[in-house]
Amino acid sequence: MLFQVAPHVVPVILAALTEELPQFTRDHFLNMLWYLVTGESHATEVESGRPDLEIECRAAVGEGVWLIYKEAVSGDAETALDILEFADRDSIRFEYFRSIVTTNRKF
Repeated sequence: MLFQVAPHVVPVILAALTEELPQFTRDHFLNMLWYLVTGESHATEVESGRPDLEIECRAAVGEGVWLIYKEAVSGDAETALDILEFADRDSIRFEYFRSIVTTNRKF
């Protein structure tokens, strides 16, 4: 369940991913991004007029989509691809990239 702060967390996580991080921290941030792009607004947020927080999160990830593509080739490809499936507005680019990554990597 997403709350009002969710879309504001995305740029902070993306900024952190530009830094040298322990792998478990990087993995945790990717998992958090996945939760943010696949979640849904909590009932209290819907009642407050914020029913589409996941869409806002997807748009925020879209601003740093290149970071997630980088993670897909250098880190947790499966989670990164799951995030990109929701956040990359260019479905042709995503499908092409996914086909290359999944061909060259075993999950």
